[in-house]
Amino acid sequence: MAVVLAAGTMGLVTARLGSARSGPNPVERRVLPVTSGASAAPQPHHTGKHGTRRSDGAAPTGREAIAASESPRVGRITPGAGTAGAPGTGASGDALQVAYMLDPSTGTATVPSTSLRHQDVMAVPVPLPDGAVELDSTYYDLQDMGSLGHRIEVGADGRIHAAWEDDNCNVAGSCPPNLDAPQPYPYRAMSYAYRDVSGIWHDLGRVGDPTIACPQCAPQYLGGFGTLSITRAGHAVVAQHMQEDGCDERGDIYVQNMAGAASWMAYLTPIVSPSYLFPQAVALENGSMVLLGEIPLTPPNHFYEGTADFRISRIAAEGQRFTCPTGWQMGPWTQVVPATVFRDGHGAFPCLAAASDGRVGVAVTEFGGNVFLIESTDGTFAPSTITLRTLTAYTDAAITKPDSTSQEWRPYIHCHLAYQDTTPHVVWSELQARRIGSSVEYFDWRSRIRHWSSTQGLSTVKQVQAGEADSYDNIDLGLHGPLAGFNTISVDWPQVGFSTDGTETYVVWLRFTDDEVDPTAVASGLEGIQTGTGYGDIACSVMRAGGWSAPQNLTETPRTDERYVSIATRNGGGKVHIVFQASATDQAGIAVIGDRGGTSCGPSGCRPLNLVRRIAYLEQRVAASLVGIADGPGANAPAEPPVLACRPNPATDAVQFTIDPARAGHGGPAVLVFSITGRRVARLPMSGGRAAWNGRDASGRRVPSGLYLSRLEGDRNAPGTKFMIIH
Repeated sequence: MAVVLAAGTMGLVTARLGSARSGPNPVERRVLPVTSGASAAPQPHHTGKHGTRRSDGAAPTGREAIAASESPRVGRITPGAGTAGAPGTGASGDALQVAYMLDPSTGTATVPSTSLRHQDVMAVPVPLPDGAVELDSTYYDLQDMGSLGHRIEVGADGRIHAAWEDDNCNVAGSCPPNLDAPQPYPYRAMSYAYRDVSGIWHDLGRVGDPTIACPQCAPQYLGGFGTLSITRAGHAVVAQHMQEDGCDERGDIYVQNMAGAASWMAYLTPIVSPSYLFPQAVALENGSMVLLGEIPLTPPNHFYEGTADFRISRIAAEGQRFTCPTGWQMGPWTQVVPATVFRDGHGAFPCLAAASDGRVGVAVTEFGGNVFLIESTDGTFAPSTITLRTLTAYTDAAITKPDSTSQEWRPYIHCHLAYQDTTPHVVWSELQARRIGSSVEYFDWRSRIRHWSSTQGLSTVKQVQAGEADSYDNIDLGLHGPLAGFNTISVDWPQVGFSTDGTETYVVWLRFTDDEVDPTAVASGLEGIQTGTGYGDIACSVMRAGGWSAPQNLTETPRTDERYVSIATRNGGGKVHIVFQASATDQAGIAVIGDRGGTSCGPSGCRPLNLVRRIAYLEQRVAASLVGIADGPGANAPAEPPVLACRPNPATDAVQFTIDPARAGHGGPAVLVFSITGRRVARLPMSGGRAAWNGRDASGRRVPSGLYLSRLEGDRNAPGTKFMIIH
């Protein structure tokens, strides 16, 4: 049984047939508790045309409901002795006892090294990936529905900017948040940090403009769900939806008053009904700014699998201040594309980006349909400025196979758009499509990541192979695998960026596998059926003039759950710059809409749950990159000698490797050799700081002539040593 989720925001557990699309005859859903802090919504049956089924295509069990009469096993995380905590801790038998170390000046919570017990579950702190920097921690999930916008950018001055959603419990004065309060996160909003040219991070905290509060309205400071851009002056632009003026909650733009400042000026959009939320913003070279807002498809008829509508609002230039109550500065909400473009009258989740020539584009998929790029020559999206491109030519008629032998794949709900100068690049995830009877069904089976650009056309970045995620989303008939509804699909959340010289394209995504599962994260009522929830890792492939390199695991943390990755548009020195969310303990899973309540958790309802999540930055070398380390900021600095030296270079047969004695503390006991596609071809044990390679791969076959890269095992952040073999 395949269970599909919109960006990890609402899990769907179905007894017979699950779907990310509710179809023409939606059914009532209920909320179940899970030990990971997520929630599940069962539905008895799905009668729409398109749906999702278990990945192996096995016959449904006929069970029409999932029992939820057991006492809930999910409990509040409560503080241990001597720590600050939330009131109303609940019975110890239901509680996951977690001790937090709190920084009183920032409200940041960290988990000490002691182990934590929840009945028979032991939760222990887990590390961030090698080289990652923790920017902040939060008790609330990033949870932005599915819009894959931009949350990290490298400015022309070398500053690195990052934005994320944060609970800001230190501002509210209650860390951890009081989950018994009517609103535990009253100051949830986007937060912002930047790294200066010397490499030091500065966390400037919550993004807001208190001067816009209207006395005749009731301001609310709860919001977030936004993205990041940079003005031509190097100021950060953060989009978020909030009711800070007090008159309406809708998507707005906040512009940094000056580089490095913690103060912002808000630019507000018109008040309309319904409101356009989950905003994304871009700042153009001509000084204008464009904001994209969307109206998500919501329960009871839908489960966040797309948008009912999305539109843009534009401002020609900064400077005009907001005046209460309706003196908003931004222009009218303008339709990007008619709803009739999409076969079901609505698209999935759009992504906004801008080109260097002033064009503004919106990429969007339709679940099970096609992928579109809508561009406006000047960002106004006036009809005369718009070009609509359909990037795929998929049809239902081509889907004929009823089982896993199908060779048809169709778009899921996530896509991402970025411009390499003026060239648009779009990436998205796809599910396998099968025709079962008169219906088309979608399965997380050999799922894949696709890429399109106006110069290279369509290509497949990654397709799941046999043995990687075969049972990833099987939760019926006692089969193995976590609940995909809490994980997204096995390869998902793709993002695209580029090297600063434009020669390389990088695609990153979240990947889940059968062998990295938290068996304790099981939905109540699914014990013995669901075997856990997957740990996310972040993968990356690179393209030059040829095809895509083999995926590289950027994080390599089998028990740390990474989610919500974002990559910078410009990446220097053969390294990618990413920001992401990571779990604080070895408990996989994410908080989702509905995780604070429900009707199927027994007489007392569902208990709330606090989980610490870390916001992290990682600057990671891409093994398959051929870009020199000196093409980024600091290119004129003296070159650091390589950790690993090789000779002769070029070589005709054997290659000798030696470690620089002054840097012998780097890495592990072996040298790893990679092809230029990123495939590891040899592992060479070190002895006395030396290793030798006979030019053969692990199977004993002589490798072809060409360029190869080597690095010390465990030293993934150091630049690889390049060498040639010429037979």
